Amino acid sequence: MIKQILYIVFFLIIVTDNVNAQKKSIDLNWQTNFEEAKQLAASQNKLLLIYFTGSDWSQACKILNKDFFYTERFQKIAAENLILVRVNAPRRSNLISEFQKDKNLELKKLYNQKILPTVVLTDAKGNSLGMVESYNYLHDTSKHYSLIEEALKK
Repeated sequence: MIKQILYIVFFLIIVTDNVNAQKKSIDLNWQTNFEEAKQLAASQNKLLLIYFTGSDWSQACKILNKDFFYTERFQKIAAENLILVRVNAPRRSNLISEFQKDKNLELKKLYNQKILPTVVLTDAKGNSLGMVESYNYLHDTSKHYSLIEEALKK
């Protein structure tokens, strides 16, 4: 019995370490300064992807991270075509500065963001090309990829 319990604990440690290592190995280089991100997008001829998230509390955001943002497919698309901007609305007040909260609120109003998560795709000037609101437990990221693919065709 003890041997079986130890085996289960060992298995869970390995699985947890693999998941954490996979997340850490994908560096998406999120920007938080929208004006700087627009300059980067213009200089690199890329689109902006703005991700409105509640990083420390929204289960839908956490699932979208795993299903979409922390995948090799998205990493490749982002590296070639996107400047990423994270607009975080955490419940723990110490996760972002008051200055950043104010800037995030401006972006929320600018893009009429009401639901978390929301993904907005814009040109380098910040003109909206489309958005995908919400995410569910069906793990269907097709709308997210379609948004990007359609914009890249234009």
